[in-house]
Amino acid sequence: MKSPIRFCLYFLFFFIVKNSFATHNRAGEITYKWIGAPDSSNLTYEATITTFTKTSSQNADRDKLDSVYWGDSTPPVIFNRISHVDLPNDIRKNLYRNTHTYLGNGRFNIHFTDPNRNANVVNIPNSVSVPFYLESVLIISPFLGLNNSPVLTYEPIDRGCTGRIFIHNPGAYDPDPNDSLSYELTVCGGFNGAPIGSYSYPSASNTFSLNPVTG
Repeated sequence: MKSPIRFCLYFLFFFIVKNSFATHNRAGEITYKWIGAPDSSNLTYEATITTFTKTSSQNADRDKLDSVYWGDSTPPVIFNRISHVDLPNDIRKNLYRNTHTYLGNGRFNIHFTDPNRNANVVNIPNSVSVPFYLESVLIISPFLGLNNSPVLTYEPIDRGCTGRIFIHNPGAYDPDPNDSLSYELTVCGGFNGAPIGSYSYPSASNTFSLNPVTG
């Protein structure tokens, strides 16, 4: 099957913002992998939430993420932080992890919302007041076989310069041998994944495109 990779574009997203006491989230992703025993029908998956946050925003630092949804009928759960590392340019990389066993086939939207998005994102007006949202869709089907999420091997911690071409290659690959990748642009999500109404692509003409095959 094709595993979609959706990019939410932030213009000048990684510029350091001064005096942003409660700002926090810069970027993130949710990945998952099947961890059931071989040749079994065990539908247990391990999900990892990776966030890149503002190191100096200590009041907004998270040792756990509340209210993460597995996308089925079960109540939200807590993901505990298993590690973090401080990177240059006031960036902290955080890893949170949990496991879940699904009861059957279906399409499941693993997601969570956090109130602390970075301030001064140019194409999200008043971004500090717009919740930060991440999601990853898991499809369990006997016709598709075991399904693991795509993996991004290059961290989204680039710094752009005004008036210069900005290039980011996420280094994506799919660990499932029979899967391929496709790419698409999507409007950024806010509270509970609802599209941010004031969001715009970072282009004066709002004509932005992405090659679905090459990204």
